[in-house]
Amino acid sequence: MNEKKISKSSVLVTGSTGFLGSRIVETLMVNGFKVRAFVRKTSKLDKLKNLGVEICVGDIADFASLRLAFKGIDYVVHAAADTVGSVEGGRVSTIQGTENVLALRKEYRIKKLVYISSCSVYGVADYQKGDVVTEESALERVPEARGAYSNAKFQAEKVVLQAMAENAYPIACLRPGTIYGPGGEIYTPMMGFSFGGKIFLTIGDGRFVLPLVYIDNVADAVRVALEKGESNGKVYNLIDPYQLTKKQYIEQLMKKVFPRAKFFNFPYSLLYVIVYLQEILIKIIGRVPFLTRYRLESSQKQVVYDGKKICRELNWTPPVSLEDALSNIIEYEMQRQN
Repeated sequence: MNEKKISKSSVLVTGSTGFLGSRIVETLMVNGFKVRAFVRKTSKLDKLKNLGVEICVGDIADFASLRLAFKGIDYVVHAAADTVGSVEGGRVSTIQGTENVLALRKEYRIKKLVYISSCSVYGVADYQKGDVVTEESALERVPEARGAYSNAKFQAEKVVLQAMAENAYPIACLRPGTIYGPGGEIYTPMMGFSFGGKIFLTIGDGRFVLPLVYIDNVADAVRVALEKGESNGKVYNLIDPYQLTKKQYIEQLMKKVFPRAKFFNFPYSLLYVIVYLQEILIKIIGRVPFLTRYRLESSQKQVVYDGKKICRELNWTPPVSLEDALSNIIEYEMQRQN
């Protein structure tokens, strides 16, 4: 595939006002692509307008409005998904939205689609401690047990993989780990529990290796997947080459952003028992549990995610180092707090 030629092509980006989507738009613009941003009418557009991006208003679940967005487009990056985590939102925005994108990709003979999936599709609860998670690792057995968001991402990727198997039009599927960066969530549920930025309870003893990937590295991986034909029909994990444990993350980032906060470890075994008791109580009163043992085990299983395949096959190196990533986040948080 001619990279110079494609860099002047038109790209439709769905989910373009989100944390990741907006960064993908910026990266593609900088690299010479003509970007059309597909946005909801309720989205904040100041950032996109400042970039000079073409705006197309619609809803990913509305086939007619999405069809208008596809007209005259060469390539598509599908990053839109329901982030609320509701069953209905996942069904409509994540699954149906992806089905709509795939149907229109076929109708308009889109040259290539890059789909943003998630590492949550892996069935890590069944893995052994220390297992290395590659693109060939077993997928989730019971995706519905992982929660509405993860289940919807799993079902949407399933549709994408089926389309890839048809081999009619080029598709690349990217599975990012935990995306972090300026403006993103700095202390995720995978880490533990936060109380007003003053007290942080970290699940486990701190040795858990975080599957982090810096947001700019994800955006650049999207670019290279678009540009290189070697990615056609491929699935790639997106994990930064540097691996931080929870303890290192707290020492190198959290304590610098929250110097007055208190940090404590919360034993995994104790939390497991608490979650179990909560499941029993919730079942008695007929409510949906806040957290389940299966979801807890899936998020805390000590495995290592491997992101070397995309580097090897596409001759790509993530552009942002660990030092720069942490520095960028600290600078952003300091400015935000002031």
